[in-house]
Amino acid sequence: MRRNVMNKVWIAISGLIARRYRTVIATAVVLTVVLAFGAPLLQFETSQNALIGGSSQTAKDNAKYQRQFGGEAMLVLYTGPVEKMFSTQNIAQMQTLTRDLEATGLYKYVLSPLTALQFAQAQLGVGQTIIGAAAARHPADAAKYGAIVTTESGRLAKVTGPQQLDNPAFVRYLLYDETGHIRPILRDNFVDPNHAVMVVRLHGNEAMAQMGKATNTAQKLVAAHPLTGFTALATGSPVMLKEINDYLQGGLTSLGALSLLVMIVVLFFVFRVRSRLLSLGCVVVSAVATFGIMGFIGLPLNMVTISGLPILIGMGVDFAIQMHSRFEEEAAVDGSPRALVGRVTQHLAPALAIAMLAAVIGFVAMQISRVPMIRQFGVMLDIGVAVIFLVVLFVPLSWLVWREHRKPTAARGRRPLEGGVLERGVRWLATAVHGSILPVVVIAALVVVAGLFVEGRPTIQTDPEKWIPQSGHTEKSLKALRASTDTSTELDFLVEARDVTATPVAEWMQRYASEQVAKHPKELLRATSLGAVVTSVTRTLPGQPEMQALDKVAPRDVRIAFLSSDHTRANIIFPIANIPLSERGKLLDEMKADLHPPAGVRATPAGLAVVGVALVHALQANRTEMTFLALGLVALWLLLVYRSLAKVLLTLVPVLVAVGLSAIVVYATGLELSPLTSVAGPLVIAVGTEFAVLIATRYVEERERGRTPADAVRTGIVRIGRAFVASGLTLVGGFAVIATSRFPLLRDFGIIVALNTLVALLVALVLLPPLLVWADGHPRIKSFSPGPDLLGVPTEPMVVTPETETPTGVTV
Repeated sequence: MRRNVMNKVWIAISGLIARRYRTVIATAVVLTVVLAFGAPLLQFETSQNALIGGSSQTAKDNAKYQRQFGGEAMLVLYTGPVEKMFSTQNIAQMQTLTRDLEATGLYKYVLSPLTALQFAQAQLGVGQTIIGAAAARHPADAAKYGAIVTTESGRLAKVTGPQQLDNPAFVRYLLYDETGHIRPILRDNFVDPNHAVMVVRLHGNEAMAQMGKATNTAQKLVAAHPLTGFTALATGSPVMLKEINDYLQGGLTSLGALSLLVMIVVLFFVFRVRSRLLSLGCVVVSAVATFGIMGFIGLPLNMVTISGLPILIGMGVDFAIQMHSRFEEEAAVDGSPRALVGRVTQHLAPALAIAMLAAVIGFVAMQISRVPMIRQFGVMLDIGVAVIFLVVLFVPLSWLVWREHRKPTAARGRRPLEGGVLERGVRWLATAVHGSILPVVVIAALVVVAGLFVEGRPTIQTDPEKWIPQSGHTEKSLKALRASTDTSTELDFLVEARDVTATPVAEWMQRYASEQVAKHPKELLRATSLGAVVTSVTRTLPGQPEMQALDKVAPRDVRIAFLSSDHTRANIIFPIANIPLSERGKLLDEMKADLHPPAGVRATPAGLAVVGVALVHALQANRTEMTFLALGLVALWLLLVYRSLAKVLLTLVPVLVAVGLSAIVVYATGLELSPLTSVAGPLVIAVGTEFAVLIATRYVEERERGRTPADAVRTGIVRIGRAFVASGLTLVGGFAVIATSRFPLLRDFGIIVALNTLVALLVALVLLPPLLVWADGHPRIKSFSPGPDLLGVPTEPMVVTPETETPTGVTV
């Protein structure tokens, strides 16, 4: 029953195209124009929500932290003798720069070297109060506190001139402790005698466009307010995120244009038929429609979906070439447009439907990923493939029918395309191992087993710094920052309590911070908080009287950075060394394990480092399962179509070998997986399944025409050889275009998947034909036709006459 229904559907489609080809083309144009209005609605997403999802606990904690204490920080590195930074002119410049930055409203706070020394100067006014409060809480240490007062008073008494920041002697007193080293509490702003840092904290949870605006503004204002005797470098994680976002918006166009150029070259040299560039028209329609739909439904572009355009272009050309090639092949038999459309639709459309649905089903596996941008990538590919199939089913045939009515294919053009170099090469590949199938199968099995063994072993690179060009200006600036400061990022802790200045809470915060720095001296450079400032003065744990006294004299920006106005939240900042994310994850786990806050106190980690660690865990959680699920879903679909486990296994042989080789290549070359390369498995499965389905279906068709198994390979497979190789090369070209990207995130993905696609193409050509011949002679397999109830794939035998090698009843 369902078979009859599907046959009627294909017949209706072919009749519509044959009779209403102008209407079909006009409809496609109108729909494309309408959907094009959705493209401007596309949003570019590079926030943490694309990495770990806004509903995860990590994202919620990070969002809460950023609402209170701001987002990522721009760091301005000043290089020069820091003692000379506080000339009258430079002080005025820093004051003006701070005012101009704050006036934009783009920043949470600004902590300049001037702010740091102003805070240190203000501490002199409450120093006695703070030390006195500490002594009252610890009377047994009275001698220690007395020694601190004596030492600092004696050093201050030696300062000549006024206690002002334009006095070099006073600046030296504030900068250096009694040992002659920069005071530890000032090292966030004064790294060493020749480097100072300004911290410009952006507002939290900002949209990428706003973050980019803040980044540009900060860099321009820093350049407009130079300090005499100093060079300034404004960089930090916002600059890196901005570069990624800018590339997303510009890279879409450049990658798409380069992909089209590659397709034109492939079509020109490999696919030598009339109207050879028709496939590109189909691709343009498909791409516009896909991105328009994405815009209308709110599916964003991100670091993964940006790569979808070259992939969709490759798959679009692939499907269109198959349809176009079959039309030209049938034109060599009978030039009647209606008959041409009927035969193409009857024989090829069901096979493409099987391949398309296999790809869509395989991409569904990406929905189990814990990384939102990978799930969005899967949705994008499903939409794109479905659109491509609809476009390829109607547009090329309608255009070709129109062409045939205007200028029919000349009689001399009606000959099978079997004699070229490419066809001979395909014939050689398809018959190369015909007599050695057993050794080849054994080798293929070993490849699959080895691939499964090493699957999941490669490391995953989720450090955003490794996603950008390593020789670009941004990465160079980050390296220069690290070379001078030993850090370019931080690990933050949000502490929440009824009153974080209360003595038990303040003591616990400082004790925990000091213990962690001592426990992880290579990873944690220091810990900065308001309590740490108290400890730098008293040499003991802070109490509530000291915290409140310091809070009263702290500059506004310092208070905003470390303490909420209602004293219910506090901030601990740990600048961290440049360590891999795997080590950051271990560090974070150990620090969380050591968290034992007092009752009623909650402490949660936050910051870009925490987001990166969460991304590592999300990718590692089910990357392998995603590949296996895609394989399982495709296998179930093919089992539903073919109704035979043996036939399913035959079709999946090239897929299994390609997936196995993918894992082996990645492992052997030491390539690091990124969020993008982690989706290579479902992509290779989709592509390999298409290759296998098309070869198997054409083999069945030739057998049903009465050919022997060997002739079905030599004739049928070879006849589609040029289209098969051309479509395969367009897919490889689409992935190879991604490999030309300056961004390692995209480049590594393009290299891996292009190589795997080429492997899947070769394996399908070399291994599948002899396997089909072997299976055809097996008593339990024989016919490779799909089940009788699905897709209406024709199974009626057709007798071949030796003279013409064309179906009986067709006039040549």
